[in-house]
Amino acid sequence: MFPYSSDIEKSVIGCILLGKEEVIPKLNKTDFYDPLCQAIYASMAILFDQKKVIDPLVVADSLNGEDALGWVTGIMQVPTSSERITAYMQELKNYTTRREVIEKAQKAIKLAQDGGMDAADLKAQALHLMDIDVFNGTKKDNSIQAIMADVMKDIELRCNTKEEDKLFTGFYDIDNITAGLHPEEMTIIAARPGVGKSAFAIQLMLNLAKKNNRCLFISREMSNLQIGKRIMSNIAGIDGHKLRLCKTLRDEDTPKMNLALRETGVLPIEINGDIQTVQEIRSYSKEIKTKTGLDVLIIDYLQLVQTLNKKESYRLEVNDISWQLKELSRELKIPVIPLSQLSREAVGVNEPGLHHLKESGSLEQDADNVIFLHIPKDTDETADWFDIKVIISKQRNGPTGHIWLRYYRKIFKFANIGGPK
Repeated sequence: MFPYSSDIEKSVIGCILLGKEEVIPKLNKTDFYDPLCQAIYASMAILFDQKKVIDPLVVADSLNGEDALGWVTGIMQVPTSSERITAYMQELKNYTTRREVIEKAQKAIKLAQDGGMDAADLKAQALHLMDIDVFNGTKKDNSIQAIMADVMKDIELRCNTKEEDKLFTGFYDIDNITAGLHPEEMTIIAARPGVGKSAFAIQLMLNLAKKNNRCLFISREMSNLQIGKRIMSNIAGIDGHKLRLCKTLRDEDTPKMNLALRETGVLPIEINGDIQTVQEIRSYSKEIKTKTGLDVLIIDYLQLVQTLNKKESYRLEVNDISWQLKELSRELKIPVIPLSQLSREAVGVNEPGLHHLKESGSLEQDADNVIFLHIPKDTDETADWFDIKVIISKQRNGPTGHIWLRYYRKIFKFANIGGPK
């Protein structure tokens, strides 16, 4: 039998009948397990939508039953205090969550017993099933007055905070154009293969983590070990090829690696190369946000992420992934940064444009910001370092433009050209 409390359900309905109609939009029929309470709530919800009076007589009249008024007045006999409506609702939602967990766990057990999936798909489906929203007892005020009050609070906070540059990228010229990264925004970083977008993303993560931003790096392209060696190369300043061969390392490289270990040991970074689907990314990110906090999410790269929402074409699946990542940025109130490949049409062009984002026009639409990394044609890409053009092609809330960064390809390091402006 599923857990529920008849008294709690009746107390919530009693509070509504005593004048707490404003809680109706926070509830739904499934919050009530008792069939009678379900029916009464459903009738009250219809009356609320129709902007009609909600009292025992009107509610009873809207129900189908010979003793409808007796049902309603009987519920009101349960001792109830309208001042405790928040506590009643919290307890009601706790029962709802418990029932939902049981229902979804049963579905997960059935999936495991059926044996029709491989382990990775089974894990992804199970995580997706258990991604359950939890009621926090608050109601968002969406009035223009509340929104403008929030605007002023945000402006005041940013003016007075000592960490106004907390989400700045560490690339001075980029920050001058974008004012850093921003919560609830999705920023796509795109380039053709081999330009260095993974190295750029890792450098961005290191810059942010050094300012105590908690970063989650999801990689669908490289393993944790490969990313770790790139980070070692970047911080220690050791040729990444030497870290692959290992036997070519020299005694003077050891203190450099030890220094890199000490520096990375205090960085709030988590790297996961096992997650496959956008649903897993969502569940995992929410879990980390709840447990330890999460400031920035980076995904390398978008076209390798899968979705459980299978579509008729891969393009439509990318649309779904893009939309879910955008929604995740808003839900967790963090910057989400997916990397993206460019389409074949970008090969040979002077500079990439928004229409070159691979597989999906929705990427251009969903993204708040789009940044391209571009190596000019006359660049010697075999040199130890060269300059890369960083093109801010879209910024929903700011200007566009371009800057230059220096890329030290052997150690996967991006650096400012010159000092801060």
